Amino acid sequence: MPSLLHIHPNHPISFPGISGFPLLQPSRISANASFMRGTAVPQILYKKEASLFLQNELNNTRSKKLTPFGYTRKDVLLIGLGVTAIGFGLKSGLEFVGVDPLQAGNVVQLVMVLGLTVGWISTYIFRVSNKEMTYAQQLRDYEVKVMEKRLEGLTEAELVALLEQVEEEKRQQARGEQVN
Repeated sequence: MPSLLHIHPNHPISFPGISGFPLLQPSRISANASFMRGTAVPQILYKKEASLFLQNELNNTRSKKLTPFGYTRKDVLLIGLGVTAIGFGLKSGLEFVGVDPLQAGNVVQLVMVLGLTVGWISTYIFRVSNKEMTYAQQLRDYEVKVMEKRLEGLTEAELVALLEQVEEEKRQQARGEQVN
């Protein structure tokens, strides 16, 4: 059965009866699969300079997206196994010292539940005191976006005036610090 999709590496994508898209060509990986996924890329991106730029940007975004410990499945499993191992180790240690196994189990359960609860609550209090909560972070991100949008809307003359005003304030602060 003939394919409806006619692709040539140096020509735009075309369907029978529909004109080709002048700036688009499919990814070099798999022509049919990439078109079906909607990953047709402008031809300009295949130029050497653009490709190097995009590769650098992709590498930078990958390196910036390193997640802190505790936010991946592997980390959660390691934490769970670690807490379980600590519990078994504590129970075995108490039994080795001579504590009754039932009594040792109760002590371990009490210590682990209280310890985990106090630890969890202390991380929350720490985040609140340092203003690292989700809402505070979202608010900071929103403020930054609004300021960026306002800066984009300024004319060249307004930007120059704003920069002069900032420089003047810096000079005034420097003079104020020298006097004190």
